[in-house]
Amino acid sequence: MHQWVVDVAADEAPTLEEMTAESSCYLLDEPQEDCDVAALTATLIEQNFLKIWRNELAVWDEYLDNAPNDMNQAQFSQWFNVTLSGLTFDLAQQPLLVANVD
Repeated sequence: MHQWVVDVAADEAPTLEEMTAESSCYLLDEPQEDCDVAALTATLIEQNFLKIWRNELAVWDEYLDNAPNDMNQAQFSQWFNVTLSGLTFDLAQQPLLVANVD
């Protein structure tokens, strides 16, 4: 993804190290029953990779004019390192900002 950001927003592009140090968090519905974490991760990526990808690219290219033509799951896996976290804690005193990303 870093090379794409450099190509699209050269003047604003962070270094690879800066991009690697940053991460995004996406909240998803909890599974209804216990399941293998690897299988769950694979399923969640399959169901959501296009939404995640478009959202991440829109940070640099709001209308996705420069998005790759073939945004498939294999390419997504090359661009992004996805990890699953089962716990999230909201320690903020203010309520979360709600934004529609669909």
